[in-house]
Amino acid sequence: MGKRVLLSLFDLILLFTGIIFAILAIGGFLSSYFHPAQHIELQFPGLFLTIILLINLLLMIYWILRKKLWLFVQLFAIVLNIPYLSGIYQWPFRKTEPAGFELKIATYNIHCITGNMYETGSEISDFMQSEKIDILCLQEFPAVNDSQLKQIVGLFGFLPYYRIYCPAPGKMQVAIFSRYPILQSQQIDFTGESVNSSMWADLVIHGNTIRIINNHLQTTNLNQNRFNSTDNVEQLSFRFNRLKEMLYENSIMRSNQADIISEFIDKCPFPLIVCGDFNDTPASYTYRKIRGDLKDSFRSCGRGYGYTYRYLKKLYRIDYLLYSGYYFRGTHYHSPELKYSDHKPVIVSLDFVINPLSQEVQTQK
Repeated sequence: MGKRVLLSLFDLILLFTGIIFAILAIGGFLSSYFHPAQHIELQFPGLFLTIILLINLLLMIYWILRKKLWLFVQLFAIVLNIPYLSGIYQWPFRKTEPAGFELKIATYNIHCITGNMYETGSEISDFMQSEKIDILCLQEFPAVNDSQLKQIVGLFGFLPYYRIYCPAPGKMQVAIFSRYPILQSQQIDFTGESVNSSMWADLVIHGNTIRIINNHLQTTNLNQNRFNSTDNVEQLSFRFNRLKEMLYENSIMRSNQADIISEFIDKCPFPLIVCGDFNDTPASYTYRKIRGDLKDSFRSCGRGYGYTYRYLKKLYRIDYLLYSGYYFRGTHYHSPELKYSDHKPVIVSLDFVINPLSQEVQTQK
């Protein structure tokens, strides 16, 4: 009798826990639809949605074993977030058709080239050359003097055309290196106190002009404000409040930046590739706003579990390469585990359809 009472009590506790995590999963689903300035409370379940869904899955398995209908509460929470799950996991055995005219692009937050700048830069260059990269978009490109810049640029001599932008002293640079000529380029300024920036460049590829938008959006500062096991209650409370405040401020800044990038995307007259470090997950307003009608290369041709930030238990995909589905077709997605940065590079092969697909064919694909 005692065991039955304890089991019933345990079921009751898990029932309330399951309802709470189902509500959190619904909040995570809604987080991409609302600007953080409107509903900041939705941004937190969106940021931790992977963990929330994992807990819902474990609870659902428990209710299945117990043969209880409460499993449908967790099932609903998981099914609702299938669009998010497809943004972090793809069938590992999927096949794609080879490209007709292949364009190979890499985006990489190099974290200011940690360690020996020249040696590390040389290793990154050798890797990109071995991958036969045509266009390389870098974030957190190091702020160096003219002689150092000449050295670094020389390392990437196999990509002879480049543009590097820094909005102002003390802010982080973004750069584009290309095998193809760059017609024009311009930085995209963000308002506010952000040290981040974006840029666009128009490239000429076999007589066709395409535009690349390279982004480095406001950071979350999540990794920089981790809790320590040695913290006492007062320190934990301080860290939690500070982290909450920074997540709130940064999510609003990042979403405002996404609004600016979205305007550039809408006005673009050329085939478009948008890439970089968005510092946000596929469950975010930032991702949804920038992606719009563009194709996500991981969803198109990625395989298995997709993450691009190497720390924080490898939970986050925050680096992206998006493209105009009318002109490009993703054929291969690759994100290798390199040691040079806290991010992984994203390397994507695109089939550049010079005679664009008809809307009917594009819809079928």
